[in-house]
Amino acid sequence: MKNYMKCLIAVVAMTTMVGAYAQKPKTPQPKTMTCPSCHMAMGLKKTAATPVAIKTKNGTYYCCAGCASGKAALKAATKKKKV
Repeated sequence: MKNYMKCLIAVVAMTTMVGAYAQKPKTPQPKTMTCPSCHMAMGLKKTAATPVAIKTKNGTYYCCAGCASGKAALKAATKKKKV
């Protein structure tokens, strides 16, 4: 009986340690982000109000073409298309 309990405790301890080192899921991408230039809320989908894609470390967001970030992204996109 003592050996059985020792084995059971060892199995529970090993299972707990494996669970602690399991890979954590990635945090989901936020649905909106604030533009650093114009402080407008940038969404994940392209619309008439937000036509310019701005790539960040969290993903791609869409902002207006009138702000500095939008103008820079629009200029970079047109340079890529011309080449």
